[in-house]
Order: sequence, then C-alpha cells, then structure tokens
Amino acid sequence: MSKVESDIALIIREYQAKTGRFLTIGSIESATGGRVADKITNIAGSSDYFLGSLVSYSNLIKMNVAGVKESTLNTHGAVSSETAHEMAEGGRKLLNVDICVSTTGIAGPGGATPVKPVGLFYMGLASQNNTTCRKFIFSGNREQIKEKAARQALKILKDYLQQCVDQLSDIKLEEKHVVTCFLEHDHQILILRRSKKVGTYRRAWAGVSGYLETDEPLEQAYTEIREETGLFKSSVKLIKQGNPIEVIDKSINRKWIVHSFLFHVTDPDRLRIDWEHTEFKWIKPDELTRYKTVPGLKKALDAVMD
Repeated sequence: MSKVESDIALIIREYQAKTGRFLTIGSIESATGGRVADKITNIAGSSDYFLGSLVSYSNLIKMNVAGVKESTLNTHGAVSSETAHEMAEGGRKLLNVDICVSTTGIAGPGGATPVKPVGLFYMGLASQNNTTCRKFIFSGNREQIKEKAARQALKILKDYLQQCVDQLSDIKLEEKHVVTCFLEHDHQILILRRSKKVGTYRRAWAGVSGYLETDEPLEQAYTEIREETGLFKSSVKLIKQGNPIEVIDKSINRKWIVHSFLFHVTDPDRLRIDWEHTEFKWIKPDELTRYKTVPGLKKALDAVMD
C-alpha cells in the first residue's frame, strides 16, 4: 500500500475535523482501468468519502455515461486534455462528488501515433470552483505505465486536498454559538428537514437547533425543543450534554460553536413541528450519514453518543 492513499485519507479526515463534513471524491478512468479507485479503497473507512468510480474505457461510454462530447473526441481524440477535462467534469456530476479525478492515456504497447507516444497521459481534476488538466509521459511496459499513471493521479488528488485544508486557515470567520438537540426514543433519534423559510441550510436535515441567545446552553436547548417540537421540559429527559465542538463552513465564512445535547422523549406522539421544518423522521443513529445534513451534524451527534 502506497503512502499517498493513506495521506489522502488523513487529509480528508483533517478537513472533516475542521469543518464537520467530508470532502467526497470519485474517479473517471480510461487507460488506468480502475486502479485509482482500487488504491483509494484499499484504505479502511474510505467509504466515508469515496463515493464511486467509472471505467470509461470505450469512446461510447465516455460519451454516453461520462459526458464527453462527441465533437471533442472527433476533434481532439480520446487521449487529450480536452477529453480529460470533460471526463472530470462529467464524472463529478455523474457521481455527485466534491472532487473528481480523470485519467486517459496510451498504456501501450500499441495505440501510439507520431504525435501521441506510448506513455502519454492526460489527467483532469474537477471541483466546484475549477477544473484543471495536466499532461504526463510515463516510461516502461504496459503494466508499469498504468501503475505510474494511477499513482500520479493519486498525487494530484492529494495535493489538491491539501490545498483545501490549507485554505481553511486563511479565512476570516464569523463565530456563532448554537445549540443542537438530539431527541431519542426507542433507540432512534429525531431528525428534521429544514424549510425554505430558514436563513441557512434550507432543505437539509438537522437536529433541533437554534442560536445560543443566553449564557445557559441547556436552557436554550429546552427553549428550542419547545418552539420546534411543541414538547415541554417535562416531556424530555437530559441524557448527556456534549463538549462544544467547532464546525467551519467556509462557504458562508462561518465558524459554528455547537453545544450538543441528547434527550430522551417520553411521549413522541405529542411532537408537532413548526414553520422551520417541513418533515421529521426517527432514524437509527448509524443511518444519519445517508442524509444530506447541515454541516457537522454527525460530529455533533458523536459528541453525545457513548
């Protein structure tokens, strides 16, 4: 196992520790034949951030699945910066990931032309803000070239992820304190879907939450529970108050200081949501990652779960 796969995992987890969310990644591969995805998934726990891959080996798959334009292939060829660029962008949309890396090249021993030698590769990387592409020429036999190309793609991904982490320290953040309450009943927790009327994270799933407006986080927690669920203090029992955690959301230049709580609900049938939410669900705690949540919700839950 190469160190670069481990480094990718560590960097993504460092980002998650600082922001409360994982950067999700995927790959669209041609000549590397899935090796990039294979190496990433050699790391235990990679399912937290690696969502999937497509091996678009044929031009037909490049066009019909990966999103490469037919005109691009006709004009520039499958092994070109333009194709790698469109593969990365199309793959990011297809896989619904934050970052997608693409590879296309000539592994040999055949397939070369006077202007495109054996070992020529183009690699793209697409993110929300930008798409880049780089050219490489690798030496060796087919097996060696494919291996070198896959490792180079991982290095490109690692370097970009490190930039994402480094940029977090350069942001001037507004600090806001909030409470997040998890209500428990019958080994399930309550999550609520935020409405379009709230100020941030519309349509995302959350716990009972609100800005901390007093010096007493626990009292604020009871207030939010009453306002958002209709349950009074007598209907819930505090199980645990977690230590405050930091969640950084650079998209709104905000540092959330989250005070999390876990309460047991004695009579869940009395629950009534207000205008801040459109629906609610009772789920098992380990099912939380299946939902699109507000930043740091899993981290806040971990702070109150034994």
